[in-house]
Amino acid sequence: MLNLFRAQWYRLVRNRAFWGLLAVFGVLVFLFVIQVDEQSVREGVYRNFPALGGAPEGVGMTMDVEAVLGQFWVPQLLLAFVGMLSAAFFGDDFRYAGVRSLDVMPGFRWRYVGSAVLIIVVIALIFLVAASLVAWLALLPNPVMSVGLSGGRFLRWGLLLVVISLVYAMAALAVVAATNRAGLGIIAFFLLVGVLPDALLQLASGWLSAFQGPIAAVVSALPSAQLGQLSAEGFTPVATDVLMLLPWLAVAVAGCSLVMRHKRL
Repeated sequence: MLNLFRAQWYRLVRNRAFWGLLAVFGVLVFLFVIQVDEQSVREGVYRNFPALGGAPEGVGMTMDVEAVLGQFWVPQLLLAFVGMLSAAFFGDDFRYAGVRSLDVMPGFRWRYVGSAVLIIVVIALIFLVAASLVAWLALLPNPVMSVGLSGGRFLRWGLLLVVISLVYAMAALAVVAATNRAGLGIIAFFLLVGVLPDALLQLASGWLSAFQGPIAAVVSALPSAQLGQLSAEGFTPVATDVLMLLPWLAVAVAGCSLVMRHKRL
């Protein structure tokens, strides 16, 4: 599996789409964060930043990087970019029959799924580090605000975001593997992230009103629900937050493995 991961990594760093999407992502984060101005901070315009109010000139504050990124919904943006890139990257394997030439390896199919998990985690980490660095750079000239790193809290926050990205990216990969179409994987990705929760709530308030309680509980446990919490200031993930995602991750990985097991390459 590690050999396959190294091969995929070699292909990733030479993939123009990877660098292109990473550059676009970085530019977007920079444009979002650099718009923070002194007057708006003093007036308390931003939901994640406390108002400086009547603080004297020259007095500023240091905000955690996750609060800054959450203010501009960067976790949601990161998830979208990771999902699109993962679907497109692995879609090339099936579109150009690259996996067919490797299927002679013993246990190739489960190794492919394992290497995909590692690659998606690496992609999400790269985008997370890039977003943090860009936010820091964008606020360097700001007279009233700077970015700080909270250590353990940021690691837990980042871990939760990476696991959420992994769940949806693996679900998209299952669709790509089943259809040989990266586009369908991207469509499925956005349907699962944005449309599914609202559709379930609509059913709970309409046709399935008798099951409104259980459906609402399922929706609140979806990874997308925790994604929204990552954009709120003061949210500190705990171990149970990650544990709640493990069943969804198991379902996504198992679904991808099942597709790979029965697919004719």
